[in-house]
Amino acid sequence: MTRIGLVVHGQPPELVGGTERLVADLAASLAARGDEVEIFSGSIEWRPEFEVVRDTSGPVPIVRVHRHDLFFERWDKLHDPFVERAYLAWLDAFRPQIVHVHHWARLTTTLVSCARRRGIPTVVTLHDLIASCPRYHRLKSDLSFCHDAPGPSVCRTCAPRWAFQGDREMDASVTRFVEEMAAEVAAADALVAPTAGHGQRVLQWLGLPDTEIHAVAPASTTALAPAGRPLGDAVASADEPLRVGTFGHLHPHKGVEVLLDALGHLADPTRVRVHVWGEAPTAEMDASLRQRAEGRRVTWHGAYRPEDLSGAAVDVVVLPTLCAESYSFTLDEAGALGVPIIATDLGALADRATGRVELFPRGDARALAGVLDRLATDPQLRAARAREPAPARLDADAHLSALDAVYASVLGGEGRGDESPGTHASAAEQVALAQRCHAFQLREEALSELLRSEGWESVVAALQARIEALEGPGED
Repeated sequence: MTRIGLVVHGQPPELVGGTERLVADLAASLAARGDEVEIFSGSIEWRPEFEVVRDTSGPVPIVRVHRHDLFFERWDKLHDPFVERAYLAWLDAFRPQIVHVHHWARLTTTLVSCARRRGIPTVVTLHDLIASCPRYHRLKSDLSFCHDAPGPSVCRTCAPRWAFQGDREMDASVTRFVEEMAAEVAAADALVAPTAGHGQRVLQWLGLPDTEIHAVAPASTTALAPAGRPLGDAVASADEPLRVGTFGHLHPHKGVEVLLDALGHLADPTRVRVHVWGEAPTAEMDASLRQRAEGRRVTWHGAYRPEDLSGAAVDVVVLPTLCAESYSFTLDEAGALGVPIIATDLGALADRATGRVELFPRGDARALAGVLDRLATDPQLRAARAREPAPARLDADAHLSALDAVYASVLGGEGRGDESPGTHASAAEQVALAQRCHAFQLREEALSELLRSEGWESVVAALQARIEALEGPGED
């Protein structure tokens, strides 16, 4: 039995994104085989005072921290000494033999260094691009993609800033962000990424190109029946159109607009119908998408679960994301449908492409339209693509086995900590943390005053009202 600590920015039922679900499933699998597991988690729920809540309602205990500072999702609010103090207390109480860090957001930028001070071997999985970009996705405000290493000259005019911040403060904040994230990644005993290409790109941007990376794909367990394809070997027509499926979050970063615009560049728009599964994050975005699709053959299916795609009546799947995905579960779902796939030539979609996947230049609606025209008029091409292998994926057992190999390599070493495992905080460390917490609180009070002068009270009030509405009425 091994004591394993998992660290992540959120957990179900509050947060159910891909990384959050992966960590929850991993924790359950480790516990089921007899390991002692705990999760140290962030939360989106703000509290007026910093609070740590231990949740033992599920199969694995979750120690959840609730931050008390405003806008703590921002890049320049990542570091929090209050979280660091709570995290060190958890390390001292649980005394894990290994810590697996999955994210820093909503937590702090010293997760690896704290474990190192305790002599605890640490594995880091680079699930996304947060370590290399203050905007988190490397997408600029105009949705163009940034290929540059982060730093003041690159990020000064791109990273979100408050109105009161000048260039000098921005440069200092960016420099600190880059130094902290690079130090965290460099301090890990082992680095994992969903694909080798994704990991290598992040390390290159952080100036750590020679660092070893372990490619461990997440467990992909969605089982779907092959798509129903009545079009078969016929040429698409207005009466029997090529049915194009796309699915996922309908956020502007995911690029469904590119697919809708491609319909306007088709040689004959009547022979293609698009089926869209997913929801836009706001009513305004939903209205904008529907307006963009006016006059085009589009069917909106709304919210869905992956299993709802089983046997979907589509002839081809398009994944037009503008992001550099680190893995893409939607690519797995598309592969399970057994139809040709058209995908953006960026990130893991390109890394994982097989002969079934045709790549088109990111954001290029005309190029996408050209691929759709070929597939609409060439049944043999569709059939040949469908016969090609789908992108490879791991089942839950293979995923766990691959992680076990990484854990074993770390646990078999001497560790890179400065103290013996489980050493508790010294008096000097406690004093230094208290001083940083005090400075943090003073800065937060000043920030609150500055934001009040900019009229941010209404924004905070609206956010709080949304949280209360989601929580619903309390029980008597």
